This record gives sequence, C-alpha cells and structure tokens, in this order.
Amino acid sequence: MAACGPFEPFPHVAVAVSGGADSLALLLLMHRWTRALGGKVRALTVDHGLRAESAAEAQQVALWATAAGIDHHILRWLGEKSGAGLQAAARQARYDLMTAWCRDAGVLHLATAHSLDDQRETVAMRQARGGPSQMGLAGMSLISTRSGVRLLRPLLPVPGALLRHHLTVLGQAWIEDPSNRLTRFERIRWREGREGALPQTADIRHWGEQRVADERAIADLFIRSVDIHAAGHVCVDLDPWKAVPDRWRIPALGQLIRLVAGADYQPAHGALARVAAGWLEAPRVTSLGGALIGHWRGRGLICREAAGVREKLTTSGLWDGRFAVDLAPNMTVGALGEPGVAEIGQSGHSQHWNRDIPPLARAALPAVRDATGRLMLVPYLGFDPYGRGSDTHFRFLPHNSATSSGFTVAYGWQHTI
Repeated sequence: MAACGPFEPFPHVAVAVSGGADSLALLLLMHRWTRALGGKVRALTVDHGLRAESAAEAQQVALWATAAGIDHHILRWLGEKSGAGLQAAARQARYDLMTAWCRDAGVLHLATAHSLDDQRETVAMRQARGGPSQMGLAGMSLISTRSGVRLLRPLLPVPGALLRHHLTVLGQAWIEDPSNRLTRFERIRWREGREGALPQTADIRHWGEQRVADERAIADLFIRSVDIHAAGHVCVDLDPWKAVPDRWRIPALGQLIRLVAGADYQPAHGALARVAAGWLEAPRVTSLGGALIGHWRGRGLICREAAGVREKLTTSGLWDGRFAVDLAPNMTVGALGEPGVAEIGQSGHSQHWNRDIPPLARAALPAVRDATGRLMLVPYLGFDPYGRGSDTHFRFLPHNSATSSGFTVAYGWQHTI
C-alpha cells in the first residue's frame, strides 16, 4: 500500500468486491491495513443483473463482509442490458456506480483487485490487436483517477494463485463466476493458453517505465504549446508539435480531444495518426472523437463538435461531460447550435460577442433556454439580454484533464501476505 500513497492520516478506502477470490482477498487485506492505521474500509458490490444469481451473490458478499466487521453496500445497475458491447457497458456501469458512491460518501480511494494475471492478459490482448504505441503495452497503472476518485490496484504485482492460497489458509470461501470459463471471451482464451504465451513481467515493467517517460514529455509539450480556454476549447502552437516524434504527438492529440469532448477514452490510434499528420500540414477542419480539429489565428484549434451534443440538462449538474452548471429553475441547458448562432446574429446582440471565442467553437457552447424555448443566456459569448447571468453559472470541468495523474509502474516487491 505504501506504493499507492499518499494517504490521509486515517485512510478511508472503498474496495470493489465481486465475491471472487481476488476481490475478497483484497477486501480482507485492506481491512487489516486500514484498521492498523486507525482508518476504515467500505466494501462495494455491484449487482449487475446479468445473471439470475447476481442478487444472491451480492447478498452472500454482504454476509461475508459483515462477519468480518466491514461496512458493505450493494449498488444495482438498472440500465439497458442487451445488444453488442454488453460487457463493456457493464464495466462502465460498475465504475460509474462505484465512483459516484465514493464521491457522495467523501471517499477518495477506490481499490480494485486486478492481479498480475490480469495485467499479463491485458497486455497480451493489446499486443494481439497490433497497437503501434508502447503506451498500451504498459498495461494497467498501479494508480489512476476516474471521475474524481483515485483508483488503486495494489495487487498488480501479486499472482492470483497466492491470493487464493491466502483465502484457503483463512478458511474463507469465495464465489466462482461461471463466465470465467466461457471461451467466447478473449481474456479467458488467453488465460487458458489458447491464444499463445503471455508477456513476461519484466517486459511489462519496461514498457511501463517507457510510458512514464513519454507522459512526462507530453506534459512538457503541453506546457510549452497549449492554452485551455475557460469556454472549453484549446489553442495550440504547432511548431513545437512538428519537432516531436509521433509516439508523443499522436497520444497528445488524443488527450486534448478527450479533454475537449468530455470523453472517457481517446479515439483509435490510426485515426489519431491520420488527423495529426493532416493538422500539421494543412489548415482544414477535421472531425474526430466528438471534436473539431482546425486552425484559428495562426494556431491549432480543438473544440467540441456541436453535432455530437445531445444532452439537455434541466437541473444543476455536469452538462455534456464538460461544464459544471448551477442552473436557475425552469431553465434548460443545451448546445447553442448553428440556428442559435444565427439567432444571436439576427438579434443585434452579436456586436457584444466575446471575440476570443473562435467561430468554429460557438455552436457547441452551452446555451440556456426557458420553458418556451426562448434563448435566454449564452455566457461565453456575452449574450445575456434578460440578465439571467446572475443566477446561472458555468465552469469548464471536463471528465478528464489534459494530462492524467501519471502512469505508475507496479513493481514486484516482497509480498507480506
């Protein structure tokens, strides 16, 4: 746990517990660790509803946690559970539910039980997809952030067999998920040796160290060349970008697109590579990942694409994954859109526009309308004919920053369990 710090004087940690051996071992180990420091642990189990047994399994985990003196909470996924990409949707839902719980409870740390076995399988799958970047080959970071919560993976250097042995010594049963035997899942095929040999731990550590160096170089590139505007767009001095290798330039563009679009993930590497090359060579506008990439006033420009904005917000909250909004009653926030831009121009108020907002970025700006659909406020353009700016406030607060908390390599230390 020392490698996952720093922590507050009395650590308060949530643990994701499915009931499998790895997560139960993590929960009991974390309980011991936090208790020794005067802190506490909370167990979170997501009832995904994908199998008939899921509710009973969640209750069983609750019984085991309670018996160990651990506070336990069941979080239920009530979303749509059909169609392609179900596994990815379930994984996203689990993280959304658990990070939301942590934020509401004031818990900064969420620990997951990814083990050395999971790490090797993850890197093998990324290698098999032919990823041209060493970034992905670094595998999972020991520490990362998600939706304002620190994700900790303290078991990354630990083989799963050691965790199962630990539970056996304790006399602690666990739940075997039947999906772990289904060979239609790529991870299971790698686990059973059907897809080939898994990468060596030493190689994964080397790729992790390379990623740390690359992330630092990208952060330095941002410091030298990038301005992030309060209205949510990014301006870039492109000369420094022309002087760096593709292995920095391509993920750097992806990170800025993710920032501007309020997205959880970067676009695919191949698409990023094509757009990055064209961006440096010609002043044309390209759409990628929910963002528009172009030029303005002699600099590169990345802004949100209005066509990708569907969300309407009727209460205070986070709009479009980008803006924290304090909204007055009976008002709705949505994208201004090209019709809204034209409406302001025809109203005669365009003479007061903020000239630091690029024309390409205007249509995706947040706009406030009343119950009749009348345009009331576009704060970043300075449009406020009815004086509503005093009771409605916006702050650019995207899901992800331009840089992450930084990749952390999980070195194999001496295990003490």
